[in-house]
Amino acid sequence: MQINKDLLKTYRDFLSTTRDDLAATQFQEFVVAHEIPQTKKLQKSYLSLFKALDGVPYADMPKMMNHRFLFEALQASPKKRERDLRRVAQAFCEFVKSAGSKNTFGYRLFRNTYADNIKTCIGEVDEMDLDKKVSDFSKMWIMTLRERLDTKGNKG
Repeated sequence: MQINKDLLKTYRDFLSTTRDDLAATQFQEFVVAHEIPQTKKLQKSYLSLFKALDGVPYADMPKMMNHRFLFEALQASPKKRERDLRRVAQAFCEFVKSAGSKNTFGYRLFRNTYADNIKTCIGEVDEMDLDKKVSDFSKMWIMTLRERLDTKGNKG
């Protein structure tokens, strides 16, 4: 049986377009739901996360913990109070469980574990006694979350 190369190319193009459309839709739904201004930088960051969720092996999850999309979304959020930052971060965790395009058990497990690890770190930040009266509290909260998620120094 001979495979028609033109038909195969057309099918690959269709799958690629469908995947790109899925990524754009997921990004749009997240930022609109959380009133985050859409920027090219943020969209590019999401596309990087989307590809990573579909391609990073489970063993390399520590590399994902500090992915820039979460932090860029938090920084772009117009709401800067602790509860708003926590709400967006928690929503990111729920959102990421269905992000990406692969839907096998392994990828679902990866996304769920990734989200649960972030939720744990959000809880740890909440338990810390951060000074909410500091003028740049949101930056401090985001930086603290980033530090909690930094797994490079936690390999012991």
